[in-house]
Amino acid sequence: MSDLRYALRQLAKSPGFTVVAVLSLALGIGANTGVFSFVNAILLGSLPVPNPQELRTIQWSGTDAQLRNMYGRFSTSGGAEGRRTKGDAFTYPQYRSLREQGATQAEIFGFTELHDTNVRARHEAFTAEGLMVSDNFLSGLGLRPVLGRMFAAGDDQAGAAPIVVISYGWWEKQFALDPAVLGQTVSLNGNAFTITGVMPREFRGVEVADTKEFFVPMSAQPLLMASYPPTSQDHWWVNLMARMRPSSSNPQLQTALDVFFAAQVEKIMKAPRIELGDGRAGPAYDQTYYRKPLMILLSVVGVVILVACANLAGLSLARSASRQHEFAVRAALGSGRWRLVRQSLVENLVLAFLGGGLGILLAGWGKTVISQLLAGSPQGLRYNLSLDFTVLGFTFALSLVTALLSGLLPALRAGRVDPVAGLKSRTALGAPRLRTGRILVAAQIALSVLLLAGAGLYVRTLVNLVRIDPGFATEKLLLFRLNPRAAGLRGAAATAFYGRVQDALEKIPGARAVALTQYKLLAGMMSGGGFFTLPAHPELTGEKRPSAHQLDVGETFFATMGIPLRLGRGLTAADAEGAPKVVVVNETFVRSYFPNENPLGQMVKVGNSEWQIVGIYRDAKYGDIKIDVPPTVYFSYRQSGTSSAYFAMRTALPPLSIVSAARKAVAAVDPNVPLADITTQEAVLDRRIAPERMFATLVSALAGLAVLLACIGLYGLLAYNVARRTSEIGIRLALGAQQGDISRPILREALLLAVAGLAIGVPAALALAQLVKSQLYGVAPADPLTLIAGALLLLVIALLAAWIPARRAARVDPLEALRAE
Repeated sequence: MSDLRYALRQLAKSPGFTVVAVLSLALGIGANTGVFSFVNAILLGSLPVPNPQELRTIQWSGTDAQLRNMYGRFSTSGGAEGRRTKGDAFTYPQYRSLREQGATQAEIFGFTELHDTNVRARHEAFTAEGLMVSDNFLSGLGLRPVLGRMFAAGDDQAGAAPIVVISYGWWEKQFALDPAVLGQTVSLNGNAFTITGVMPREFRGVEVADTKEFFVPMSAQPLLMASYPPTSQDHWWVNLMARMRPSSSNPQLQTALDVFFAAQVEKIMKAPRIELGDGRAGPAYDQTYYRKPLMILLSVVGVVILVACANLAGLSLARSASRQHEFAVRAALGSGRWRLVRQSLVENLVLAFLGGGLGILLAGWGKTVISQLLAGSPQGLRYNLSLDFTVLGFTFALSLVTALLSGLLPALRAGRVDPVAGLKSRTALGAPRLRTGRILVAAQIALSVLLLAGAGLYVRTLVNLVRIDPGFATEKLLLFRLNPRAAGLRGAAATAFYGRVQDALEKIPGARAVALTQYKLLAGMMSGGGFFTLPAHPELTGEKRPSAHQLDVGETFFATMGIPLRLGRGLTAADAEGAPKVVVVNETFVRSYFPNENPLGQMVKVGNSEWQIVGIYRDAKYGDIKIDVPPTVYFSYRQSGTSSAYFAMRTALPPLSIVSAARKAVAAVDPNVPLADITTQEAVLDRRIAPERMFATLVSALAGLAVLLACIGLYGLLAYNVARRTSEIGIRLALGAQQGDISRPILREALLLAVAGLAIGVPAALALAQLVKSQLYGVAPADPLTLIAGALLLLVIALLAAWIPARRAARVDPLEALRAE
């Protein structure tokens, strides 16, 4: 306590040093705490269920897989053994058999996602996300309802009564926590379901950030997923998880499942195997997506805290040198080496914990910004980012480590003080050389080079993406999805519904143009591949088989998007069912397959049907802004029978301002078809480049912070040297030295320190840039322009940081300096 009181008094006597040190550490610790809160929520979080460590995810992999009718997440990669496919969905018969096979080792349960389900509850229509689950899903997770009952054995068998368990949030929002909700009915895709239970408040699905609002048993499959029959061996749609029994192990369960699964799929894939994963956070798709960005961000803020530690260590070294006489007096009065070391460390602990406390406040603001940047939307991510005990413990540990890293050198220096030399005249001591301080400044500059290089690469990537021309105008474009099939409208009825909706939307004040599109553009959604052949080129088969993207659109699509016609005609309302089948294609399609021929009149064969090319439109992107425009075939929705689609409205007003009018217009056509996935084209584009925007923004801000800290360290070192050499400078000026003779050595020292830092930092930046190569667009990791610009910026800033001490030294009054001596 005595050390603590003394440390507080000493810091209060040096308010400038204290403020700079605390703010430096607060920014570094705050940035680390903010990023770690995401690591904790996304990568370290677990489902709110009992004993989540017992949960496992179940996936499969195999080579040369021949699959059809897939509803899940599948990925394919090449290797020495062939193209290996990995999937997370099984057929329903496989699920039932695997459940029986692994019953002695684990409780295996199944589920599948239900997206954009049309719901009608209490005379209100809306869309909701849900899960179709096995009868043991909730018991396998160890959940108990807050109201009513969960699913029981037999609830997922064919012919069972349609029942639903709703989320706590849905109970609160739609039913105002009414206990009489049990027994009430809600309409899901036009089918009546009886509410039998309410989920716990904390549980919202099989992922940590899920927002599922309802849960139905698999007996609802004919009503909600009719195209995926449970008896089929070709429809892959059931995701699996398991809760391990106390006496079982992963190898035992995997062996039991491997043998059976291999026998089931031997005809459709080679080398099949079951893969078990950690199920604490469920399937954890977000973990895979966000793992690399978060690890990069954690590394970046780690560099920042190292710069802050080096900065504080350098300032503390300079300060301890100026307190050498004080330490000598204390040593002469009986203080031992450990006593002096302890006092110095206590001062650094006080600074670190003050910085940590302020850093927590900054992290509370910073995590909101990071969340919005990561999600690419003002709403941010859906994770619980509260500063829980794990995050606070991390901040405490980081503050402690920071205090040790930044305070160890000054403390050891204080402990080695010589009381005899320290009690001599301070003038006789001369100006200490502070070699360690120079090394620390050079290290800060080297670390700043790393961050500046990374910031430059990400900024150039973002600029390149923003400058991409997608081929159509993205401004003032409202998008929303309609699913008439969920309301029982199929085939001609759905086509007629789309036509009536288009007419209704065109009459809304402020609507300039309206068009139907199968997918929202630039959202990463696409369909296509080798779905067609070209009768005019029968030689294009096998590996040379033509491939293209396909998109169902309305006849007003190209005019609404501003995509000009290059040749022929566009689609019309007359291109309906029963009329000759026609398509239009883009310029890349023509260059790829008809480079020296007239494409008009050529046929595209899809299955047993032939479609005639009647028009060519300018290239435009619709799948991903980051890839080149592929060959694209546009079909009329009137002939292709689109089951669900998006409407794009070009508006004269802010797009979101007419959502209410659009909702009323669609409800007037059919009140059972609500608007879903309402957004704007600009918001979709922003979301697609959100990772690049996040890295460009955050890494630039953190690089600026690191450069600022390095400049503070450089300024502090040089300013201290000038202050210690005041008498020497005064003598030199009295003997005839010019101001330039005084300032040049100081500027030269700053330049040499900066060059030394660059000599270390530039090669390190070149090596580490390869780690982020996959996240760059249109710029090479070893981009010379970025490195040269960063190096020049650091040199200029270093000279500016040295200019104030150099100017102060050059203006020393010789008489005042000698009088002080």
